[in-house]
Formats: sequence, C-alpha cells, structure tokens
Amino acid sequence: MENNFFIYVNFSEENGTQDYKYWFSFIKYFIKSADSIEFHLWNEEVETIKELSLKTDLKKICLDRLKMVSFVGDINHNLINYILKDSLNNHGEVKWFSILLKFKGNLFFESSHWGSEINIENPNENEIKMIKSVLPKNATFHHFNKNQSE
Repeated sequence: MENNFFIYVNFSEENGTQDYKYWFSFIKYFIKSADSIEFHLWNEEVETIKELSLKTDLKKICLDRLKMVSFVGDINHNLINYILKDSLNNHGEVKWFSILLKFKGNLFFESSHWGSEINIENPNENEIKMIKSVLPKNATFHHFNKNQSE
C-alpha cells in the first residue's frame, strides 16, 4: 500500500437520513479513470441482482462460497448513466454492496457497505483536496502512505 485513503461514513449519527452527495461526487470523478467495473451483491439482494442483469451487459458470476454474486465488465457510457441516475434504492440508499473500479486490472477505487466505506488507492494531491471538500460531517478518514509504514 503506497498511498491509500480510507473513508468511513457513519450513517447512524444522521438520525436515519442519508445524504450520498459525497458518494456521487466520488463516483462521477473516479469512474472517468476506470476501464472496468465490478459489483458485489449478497445472494438475498434478489431484486438488485435482477436489475443489474436486465439493465447492464455485465457478466454475472456466482460466488457461492461467499454467498454473493459479482457482476464484472467494461465501463461504457450506458453503464455510467445507469450508475449516476439509478444508484439509490427505494429507501434512498446506495443499492450495491460494493463497487470496484479498475484500470488495466488494478483496483484503485472501492465503495463498500452500500457506500459507507470508500477506499481510494494512490490519490494525488488534487484528488485528496476534492475528497476532503465533499466529505460529510459524519465521515472519518485515514490517509495511509508509504512513509508511515517505514
């Protein structure tokens, strides 16, 4: 881990109201640098699994031992529009357990636990400023870098 930025958003402090402006800011910014994507969903998220099957051309992979389903594939304009316009469920929450963005097979952005945890690999100084500028009040972050581990 050369340079890693980890964010946790504590929704329990928000008294049940969840604001995902930060999440959309991150997705809009980082998806532009991705060439492939991976979604992870729990097997019991039947409606969301069905929706991803119908609305995307991603390959569905059953991860039986983990009791999860994964959807993987290349980023395209239609997929980006789908993510930006249809990311929230009926309760106003991010509907996918995890989204992983990759470039040339290397993971550089991960949104997990329905958007409450974000991990960004090797952000540059401008990206760190952007990240900090959109963090909600109920977020904590940890910036790990190579110098800290030496």
